[in-house]
Amino acid sequence: MVTEQREYRFPEGFLWGSSTSGPQSEGSVAGDGKGWNNWDYWYSQEPELFHQQIGPEQTSTFYEHFQSDLDLLVETGHSIFRTSIQWSRLIPEGIGEVNPQAVEFYRAVFAGIRERGIKLLVNLYHFDLPYVLQEKGGWENKEIVWAYEAYARQCFSLFGDLVDHWITFNEPIVPVECGYLGSYHYPCKVDARQLWS
Repeated sequence: MVTEQREYRFPEGFLWGSSTSGPQSEGSVAGDGKGWNNWDYWYSQEPELFHQQIGPEQTSTFYEHFQSDLDLLVETGHSIFRTSIQWSRLIPEGIGEVNPQAVEFYRAVFAGIRERGIKLLVNLYHFDLPYVLQEKGGWENKEIVWAYEAYARQCFSLFGDLVDHWITFNEPIVPVECGYLGSYHYPCKVDARQLWS
């Protein structure tokens, strides 16, 4: 059997990369100052709804081993990498005081990416609303929009020198559809009227 070998060439300037998010790769690390988010709370209440009862604290080991993980980006030829900042890690109460351990962590990660010659794209929100804000009504409460604006400004101020591109929301329709038309995202209301609030 003869197999044909093909050579693929990407255009000049093509950005080759991958992505992850804080909630999927960092998890909850004891003693690092992270506050609860909607996923932490939901899992604590209904772990049976999560695949094999694997919750937000059980993620990859990126938080502890990010330097070696970043080396893998170089090894696989990345020119760009997308990740996110966990709002509940940076500002545990959703508004107000910034967690210095989070600043140190994200600056180390972002600097490590830049040092390896890889462009950095950071997503500000990957479905992880600080639970304190969820208790105030979550995205149904218009005040949360102002809290998000303050959080975004804080991110730009703290990390803007290391980030090449920003994204505001990851798949913004998903929490709406899955949290208000289905019960796959917290708050699992399944209420079309509240969907439009």
